[in-house]
Amino acid sequence: MNAVLEFADPNTLAQVVDVVCFAVGAWLGSWFPDIDRIAVLRLRHRSTVTHGCAGPALAIVAGHVAANEWAGWVAAGFAAGVGLHLAFDLFPGKWRGFALVDVPRLGRCTKTVSVAWLFANVFVCAGLAVWTVPALDTFSFVACVAVLGVLYFYGVFKKSEHFAAGPLLTLLSLGADAL
Repeated sequence: MNAVLEFADPNTLAQVVDVVCFAVGAWLGSWFPDIDRIAVLRLRHRSTVTHGCAGPALAIVAGHVAANEWAGWVAAGFAAGVGLHLAFDLFPGKWRGFALVDVPRLGRCTKTVSVAWLFANVFVCAGLAVWTVPALDTFSFVACVAVLGVLYFYGVFKKSEHFAAGPLLTLLSLGADAL
């Protein structure tokens, strides 16, 4: 019975809502870069418009304009989700064709430029996520890491052709630097 009463504590409920908002943002962010596949947008796959930190930055600005703590959690999750997606994109089967980053009106970049672009934007997205989180206690930190872990393993199983250790090591090294 005490567990039910403890869960009803407003602070605990607020923490749960914070993490749920982060999870929703992370899930949306993990899908966002591939909206360049929608023909109406007239962007080629791996466009710098969608495969970069511009989307998360706009989400963060919108979260600050909303002046709502939960919007901040969604924006932080969105930035983390985009960063996770881009970390997977750093390890394609082969660096040619659609694996290369596309600059609208200029064309595809080289492998070196594509790797640099993606890595830099994973770094910026991770930094934006850490910077945007309103307040991070132990429960929220562990829960947010668990959310990203679930999305990571979903990505590993969904995209089985990816080198699974590459994105994980990239994210862990960036996460250690952020802490």
